[in-house]
Amino acid sequence: MYAMVVTRPDIAYAVGVVSRFMANPGKAHWNAVKSIMRYLKGTKNKCLCYGKDPLELKGFCDSDMAGDVDTRKSTSGYVFRLASCAVSWCSRLQKVFSLSTNEAEYNSVTEASKEAIWLARLCSEFGLPEKAPMLGCDRLIARVPCVWQRMLCFMHAQNILMCDITSFEKCLRMALSH
Repeated sequence: MYAMVVTRPDIAYAVGVVSRFMANPGKAHWNAVKSIMRYLKGTKNKCLCYGKDPLELKGFCDSDMAGDVDTRKSTSGYVFRLASCAVSWCSRLQKVFSLSTNEAEYNSVTEASKEAIWLARLCSEFGLPEKAPMLGCDRLIARVPCVWQRMLCFMHAQNILMCDITSFEKCLRMALSH
């Protein structure tokens, strides 16, 4: 788990799925753990490298609809990059049940947006330029309804939904104050 949480975003999903069966693992789970260990052994010389790209905070999120066959909960995941290197990532089951793929995506965008707001504030404390981070999501919708009606969203040329997190934070505060 330490490797997944701190140093290896590439195994986050696999370790998250296998860890659900720690109380009663079977042979298939043990084989999956061995596969993860073989992968780690084969990629031990790989590392996260910061390039000379601009210090821009960019995030991407995604979810699946009822991907867990036992609980029928959706899985959310996000990754945030600074200078083209991952600085924050997560892959976990959603806390609520989603009734549609859009709802699963909204839940994923919400979790990723909270992380984006926190990371933006952390970056500003380190003296990095204050620029609203961008969050990408793969749903083909131009505007997000319900709580986020005022969030400014637009379609990217490659069908990526990009949202201004500063606008989202304002809408989130208004929604929570009622």
